Amino acid sequence: MSVGEDRYESFATAVEDPYFGALLGTIDEPGGTATANQAGLLTRAWWDSHGTGPTCAELIGAVFEVDDWDDAIEDPSRTLLERREQLDLLHRWLISYWSRLGTIAFMPGHDDVVRPGRIGPALLGAADRAAQSGRFC
Repeated sequence: MSVGEDRYESFATAVEDPYFGALLGTIDEPGGTATANQAGLLTRAWWDSHGTGPTCAELIGAVFEVDDWDDAIEDPSRTLLERREQLDLLHRWLISYWSRLGTIAFMPGHDDVVRPGRIGPALLGAADRAAQSGRFC
């Protein structure tokens, strides 16, 4: 899955920002729920495979499979440090969003790993098949 594009039709923003655009493009429907469900399925498969949950960074890496975030989100106006801070904020917001939707469970400052949340029965069958094939490991 790739990072959401800076295209969303639900509303207009006052400013353009590459990281904010990536966030909105990732959570904008109809793809936002699918991405959240994917995070939940990956978390569940990780627990089944490893006996513990992924860290937030491991889950983000598994959901998006991005090798170079600077290529995925171009922002030449910011310094490297500023881009890393924006990327960290984006990742924390996604984890929070998925937690609020209930597809994962994570409490910042308390949890070290992400726990599975609620996932619909239709998706669980697909997760079991994917986990057995080793796709999420």
